[in-house]
Amino acid sequence: MDVFKLAFETTIVGLLAFVWIGIAIDLLLPSLLPRMVAAISEKNQALIGAGALSLAYCLGSAILPISSQLVNDEHWPLPEEAIRCWVSIEQDKQLDQIGNTGLLKQRTPLGGDLLSCRCTLWDRYLPADPKTGQRRLELSPSGERADDDLKKRKILTIFQLREAKVMNQSFEKIEQIRQLHERIVVLRGAVFHGFVLFLIGLFGCIAPVQGQPYRQRRKMLGTLLALVFTVFSVFNGLEDLLHPFIYDIPVLEALLGAITIFGGFLVFNGVKGRSILNWQFLLVVGFFAALSYGGWMWSEIIYDQQVINSAAVLETTAETGKP
Repeated sequence: MDVFKLAFETTIVGLLAFVWIGIAIDLLLPSLLPRMVAAISEKNQALIGAGALSLAYCLGSAILPISSQLVNDEHWPLPEEAIRCWVSIEQDKQLDQIGNTGLLKQRTPLGGDLLSCRCTLWDRYLPADPKTGQRRLELSPSGERADDDLKKRKILTIFQLREAKVMNQSFEKIEQIRQLHERIVVLRGAVFHGFVLFLIGLFGCIAPVQGQPYRQRRKMLGTLLALVFTVFSVFNGLEDLLHPFIYDIPVLEALLGAITIFGGFLVFNGVKGRSILNWQFLLVVGFFAALSYGGWMWSEIIYDQQVINSAAVLETTAETGKP
């Protein structure tokens, strides 16, 4: 049953890719997509449908791990690892308070040194004042930064052990956690699609329309945007390649680089007029992308809380011998 659920989620994520792939093809080769649709409509519809679902599954299988790495990039506003680290620290503090009242005494805490970890790249530039608790803008020393990375790795390893312990339970006991995980998988794919579609639509709206009076301002704006994305992609991509880490693959940089090449081509060659290429469409896409990101982020927080709480309950019942 779980296999069919996974296949369904993968297919849904793959079907969403048809939207931005179709728009990208239409912008690059306006005459190709109508010919493809006309040729497909003359074929066996059942066979075409089966082929489309198979292609969607293949696309979804490729996009799901990429989307997971995308929302976990250190330059992402709030990556997945930072959320898990924050939730682990805050939840551990709350469980310690409960343990002091006589409950959950047998659980394994994180440890006091791990509770002071700064989890994100932005945290390191805004350390908290221990007296006031307010954030002040200053750079952290490199040694302190490395110590935070080590703490974060320990916290994430502990979370992975807790997650594995919880997921090994029977399906009935963790059905809600599994449903949250399935929702997170789909929302991660939706964030990826929304991000890609928004950037494609942005370059498409900026690019000059073929056959209309030349607009120098649009071309300058598109060139500047492509230059900013290129500098970001090259600088951070080289940094990741010079300091390779298996859990930090430069997916965001590679994605921005590919879209920058695509957008630069559109800006310099222009696009055919399309009713869909307008700022209202871009606003709608941005809204749904932000909605998907907010849903993913909150689902991730709830999922992490339930995993940590379930692991604490399992540790306590194992020590006390209660079923």
